[in-house]
Amino acid sequence: MFVSIKKLGISILTGSCLLGYTLMWTPNSSMAQETEPPFCEGSPPTGRVKCNYPNGDNYAGNFVNGRPEGSGVYIYANRDRYEGQFRNGLPNGQGTFIFSNDTRVTGVFQNGQIRSGTIIFANGDRFVGDFNLVENISNSVISSQPTGEGQFIYANGDRYEGEFFAGVPFGPGVFTRADGIRCQGDFYNAELDGKGNCSYPNGIRYQGEFRGGVPHGVGIIIDADGKRFPGTFRNGQRQEETN
Repeated sequence: MFVSIKKLGISILTGSCLLGYTLMWTPNSSMAQETEPPFCEGSPPTGRVKCNYPNGDNYAGNFVNGRPEGSGVYIYANRDRYEGQFRNGLPNGQGTFIFSNDTRVTGVFQNGQIRSGTIIFANGDRFVGDFNLVENISNSVISSQPTGEGQFIYANGDRYEGEFFAGVPFGPGVFTRADGIRCQGDFYNAELDGKGNCSYPNGIRYQGEFRGGVPHGVGIIIDADGKRFPGTFRNGQRQEETN
C-alpha cells in the first residue's frame, strides 16, 4: 500500500513494509525416532539402506546402529523432505529441508533445527541469516527463530537488513524499497514500526516516528533546499495544525 504526503508543496511517496508473517518454523524433529523399527533393505543396522517407517515416512542413505547417520534423504509422509547430513538420527550439518508448500530451508542444521542459512518462501521472499534455538516452556517444543543479523529480501525487490530477535525485526536496521526510498533507524516488530530517518530519490528527507514503514507520530520533513517542516503525522499524512 502506498500513500502520498502532499503538504506545503511537498510530495513524498512512502510504502507500507509489513513482513506479512513471522519468521519462525518448527520442522518435525521426530524423524527416525519411531518405537517400531522400520522395514529396511540394504545393510542394516549399519550400512547403506532404504527404509519405510510405520508412519509412512521413507529414508534412503547411511545407517549406523539403526538410525540415519552421514548423508541421506528423509521423505515425510506429508511430502516434506530433508536432504543432507545426519547425526544420531537427526539433521546435523549441511542440508536442505523442502516443505510440501515449496518453502526451502538451506544451511547448517543442529539436532533437527536450522542454525544458519537461507529460507526461500514459496512466494519468492527470502531470509538469510542466523537462528537461535528457542524452547517454549509451556510445551517444551524447540523451534528455530531468526536472531541476530539478517536480511529479508522481498520478491518485489524491497529489502530489510538489520537485527532480528525472536523471529522478527527488533533493533537497528535499514529498509530499502525497490523504488529507492530508504529508511534507517530502530525497528520494533514485523510490521516495521519504529523511528529514524527516511530519504527519497527526489532529495526530500523525513526524520521521526513511523508505523508500518510510513511517517506516523512526531516527525520533521526536510525538503531538498533544507527547509524543515515539523509536525504530527498519521498514516503518512501531515496533520493540519489547529489554533
